[in-house]
Amino acid sequence: MPTTSMRPHRLSIHVFFLLTFLSSAAVGQQLPVIAANDNRTPAGEIRDGVLHLQLELRKGIWYPESEQGEAIPSYAFAEVGRPLQVPGPTIRVPKGTAIDLSLLNPLQVPVTLHGFYERPGKDADGVVTIQPGQTRRLQFDPGAPGVYLYWGRTPDGKSDRGRVLDALLGGALVVDRPGEDPTADRIFVFERWNGPMRTAINGKSWPFTERLDAEVGKPVRWKMVNASDLSHPMHLHGFHYRLDGIGDGESFKTFDNEMRTEEFTHSVDVMETFEITWVPKEPGRWLYHCHRMPHMRLPVPIDARYAKIPDHNPDHRDMHQWDSGFAGMGGMILGITVTGPAHFDTANGWKPGKRLRLDLANPDGNERLYEIAIKDLDSQDAGARSTGLTGPLLLVRQGQPTEITLRNNAAKPTTIHWHGQEIESYYDGVPWWSGIGEKRAPEVEPGHEFEVRLIPQRAGSFIYHTHWHDADQLTGGVHGPMIVLGPDEQYKPDTDKSFLMSLSPSEPFGGSVLLVNGTPQPPVQRLKAGVTYRFRFMNITPMLDQLHVALRGATDPVQWRPLAKDAVEVKDAGLQKATQQVAVGETYDFEFRSPVAQVLRLEAWMPGNNRHVVQSLVFAE
Repeated sequence: MPTTSMRPHRLSIHVFFLLTFLSSAAVGQQLPVIAANDNRTPAGEIRDGVLHLQLELRKGIWYPESEQGEAIPSYAFAEVGRPLQVPGPTIRVPKGTAIDLSLLNPLQVPVTLHGFYERPGKDADGVVTIQPGQTRRLQFDPGAPGVYLYWGRTPDGKSDRGRVLDALLGGALVVDRPGEDPTADRIFVFERWNGPMRTAINGKSWPFTERLDAEVGKPVRWKMVNASDLSHPMHLHGFHYRLDGIGDGESFKTFDNEMRTEEFTHSVDVMETFEITWVPKEPGRWLYHCHRMPHMRLPVPIDARYAKIPDHNPDHRDMHQWDSGFAGMGGMILGITVTGPAHFDTANGWKPGKRLRLDLANPDGNERLYEIAIKDLDSQDAGARSTGLTGPLLLVRQGQPTEITLRNNAAKPTTIHWHGQEIESYYDGVPWWSGIGEKRAPEVEPGHEFEVRLIPQRAGSFIYHTHWHDADQLTGGVHGPMIVLGPDEQYKPDTDKSFLMSLSPSEPFGGSVLLVNGTPQPPVQRLKAGVTYRFRFMNITPMLDQLHVALRGATDPVQWRPLAKDAVEVKDAGLQKATQQVAVGETYDFEFRSPVAQVLRLEAWMPGNNRHVVQSLVFAE
């Protein structure tokens, strides 16, 4: 039978992996160190319009944190005779430069390489396999300006957990536009090693990633490359950034001024690239990070089969402490310190036009679940409470000084991040990190409160959520929709509908389930035909980056009109099919009007698994 015949083969593969990694760990100190590559120095030498470059692949030891920490055997690229690097050596040339590339494979396994071909083009046309001990020479024109990448795969690179030995075989390939200054931007490459998992940017994991500096008012330009095997929703705290171009590895599209838009989260898929510009407006410490919870939380224990782990890991000894460099986080995170004059002044003459209190508690003493109550302190209204496992709507106004008192009545410390808000760093909600100089945002301990001051700068859809760095509070319900109204805009709850997607705790469901507005079975919404509605969608799940929503009739999606993405207006958008991928940390607004009485299904689902929620929208005459 096929199953029986396959078992010995699978067993032999697993034994091979195990022996390979144990052997690598045992001789870890004999292997060379894989250095972190900050992508500032292009590889090779340009002579007479040709880049001459010699690359080789070798096995080395990767230290995602300090060199006294975890030692991970891995394959990596290097210029011949130079140290191994992760990401691989930076290939960066002006447009019109040809590439003369020599590739040496001294490994004991073949390697299949991608990315060394003219763009635009097809990856399949540029695949090269180099046998053990073989050298190949490639000569090609890299083609059109843009941000691209190269990568490799080996037959022994994948374990039962995912990519390990060949996970770091990736690097940036950039073709500059005529006149472009390569020193005026930075290149960042995303990596993921899965044994079980370490994520990195330019070869290092937080807090050992490079610390960046910026100045108020001076543009910052970044080129981003996803050389990993998973998508990453990349979120910038405190600012919007302009999306200047996107690529799929095979081609790159640079947007003209009319097509460029701003956002605060951008999801980059496997082997994709993008380019951004942002202008800091407020001093302080900020973060740029992947919004998948497993990629920004404290490191989970690593599998000893795949790495050498110190008996007493100095990197992780105090990582839960407030004075640890980890600040409660780990993984795919960059820290940015902005200097310069402040845009906001909430200290001198502060007079809030709106005062709110946000109370956090564990209902019925259940420490796994959370309830949020929001009260307008200048109103006689009783306020609002969580619906299921999602907090109530937080409604504020653009330009209005707003004071929010976070009162923690729960059993564990917490913080709240005002996702997408341009705000003073101290109030941004990252414990032990947000702030300026020695002034750092605290954790809000049980029985304590913290006063947040903000002056919302943009109208649109946002999210408030915990920035405590484990999934328990996020799945427990410490989040909610946040709407900033324009100066003269009136909130109309009958026609303005928010749909926030989240995940539940594993218990009591036997596994986490997808929720819409805090429940796996959202109630029927009864609406009116002929009335124009605004539908707002927010994704605050811990890791469902390719979450889809659709509004369907009996079979096919209906049509709606895009209004905004990440609180930025979508210009001149017409009707389109009512489907949208909403990445973690993104918000989307759509306009919809049902011309007739009908029943529609609003669906949210994650392709490839069984998480699926349906809500009925009944439109009556």
